[in-house]
Amino acid sequence: MQLEIEIRCNIIISDINKIIIMYRLMHHQKFIFQNRRILPFTYTCIRYKIQIQQKKKIEKRRISNIKEYWFNKYINYIKNYDKVMEKRFPKTMHVYRIFSIGTKDFIQDTKKFIQIKTKNIDTLTTDELQLSYTVHKDIVKLFPVLLISALPFTNYIIFPLAYYFPRYLLTSHYWTLQQKLEFMLLDHKKRLKHNRPLFRCMQAELHNIKDHKLKLKWSGIIACLGSGTHPNVKDIIACSELFANEPFSLNNLKRKHIKELLGIHNISSWKLFKRKKLKERSILIKRMDQALQREGGTTTMSNDAIRWALSFRGVNPANMSLESMRNWLEQWFIISNTVNENTLSLLLHCPILLAYNHPTNWILIYS
Repeated sequence: MQLEIEIRCNIIISDINKIIIMYRLMHHQKFIFQNRRILPFTYTCIRYKIQIQQKKKIEKRRISNIKEYWFNKYINYIKNYDKVMEKRFPKTMHVYRIFSIGTKDFIQDTKKFIQIKTKNIDTLTTDELQLSYTVHKDIVKLFPVLLISALPFTNYIIFPLAYYFPRYLLTSHYWTLQQKLEFMLLDHKKRLKHNRPLFRCMQAELHNIKDHKLKLKWSGIIACLGSGTHPNVKDIIACSELFANEPFSLNNLKRKHIKELLGIHNISSWKLFKRKKLKERSILIKRMDQALQREGGTTTMSNDAIRWALSFRGVNPANMSLESMRNWLEQWFIISNTVNENTLSLLLHCPILLAYNHPTNWILIYS
């Protein structure tokens, strides 16, 4: 305690001595200025020293102003760097923008996908169900590209390849609006190639139906599809029993029938547990239908949402009016509302029953 008091006293004394010295210097300087005629040399030295100090201050200010000017200019250049690069290298900046914006969107959707996994699946909205379907496929598709690009020097090869082959190496986050429409139509056309073989499989099962009334109704439906029209929704619902048991329940479908059904729903036929994959898809469609109707039906859907819904269910939405798209989807909902756990196979066959002879599909097939 005593040592601490002594240290503080020494500090106070040293400060007092400094103040006294400063006071003396100021007093001497004042005395010299008052008697500059008597002490001209001393006065001249002090004045010269003051002038040098003032020049140094001016020089410092000038240097600081120059530094500030160049610093501000550099900051403005950094802020407008994108514009400068876009003028000099427009194609390079276009590619950069595609990858930067696409990656941000992909990361954002992946975060949403992780959050969706923690929610109750029966309470998900239509957008969340759609996101859970698309993001899983996007992650599987983009993962090899990201993995290869992480290796040294491979990004100089993989990114140009991805830019020139976006349909195969990139997800929809990186596509332009024109590419999204073009690739959607190409994928839809690929699925439509399975329509006729699947219809033939459905037609071939007519003789296996034992119930005479159901056989008569089903022959009428097949006749409608074969003549270029579509059956009535009520007639389709009347034959729903065929999709709960033989011949069209998931457990009774033949191998070729399953293969064509996978193709029409854009599911790889190389995957294991094919029947399980079809059942999962039918449950997803059923949940989407319920969510859409819970949120207000077709009247509350945006144009993009209703186009995606039609394409997902087997109809080419290109060149269709909004009213015709809504009418078609309403017919789908009528059938979907009658489907239960036993007749889920009916939803999987609705792309044939409701869209096999749709004009936009035929135009796309033969275009």
